[in-house]
Amino acid sequence: MRQQMSVKVQGIGNGMRTDSVAGKHKIAIDEPVTMGGQDSAIDPLSTFLASLIGCENVMAQIIAKEMNFDLQRISFEVEGDLDISGLMGDLEVKPYFEKVVIKATVETSESQDRIDELKEAIDLRCPVFRTIKDAGIPIENHWLKASVTI
Repeated sequence: MRQQMSVKVQGIGNGMRTDSVAGKHKIAIDEPVTMGGQDSAIDPLSTFLASLIGCENVMAQIIAKEMNFDLQRISFEVEGDLDISGLMGDLEVKPYFEKVVIKATVETSESQDRIDELKEAIDLRCPVFRTIKDAGIPIENHWLKASVTI
């Protein structure tokens, strides 16, 4: 049975800055001074990657419960590479990420095999991850168990 969901965000642009509202939450996006903005908020591409981290985390929480997985905490680092020539007007260059790499460190009592199982389930179900992957953009997702510190 399908369960439809609609996501809606409204925004107003003023110069390079955009102030958006999603439900009761406000989101500000700007560009750094080097790109013509005022650097008053996070830039659009970083916002996109932050959405990926947020989505991965939400899916990890949902799927960990389904798997009875001891998920204590996750730390993420994500990086996207692109040639800005495309967004600056060179139509020969794609204006989107050429590659995205996620590195997650998982605090858990579970084995690396179980972490890999969790990650694989997330890769199949995370909407932002799948949007990137299904668009044909290479995306790597590395999940490792956190080192135990004493």
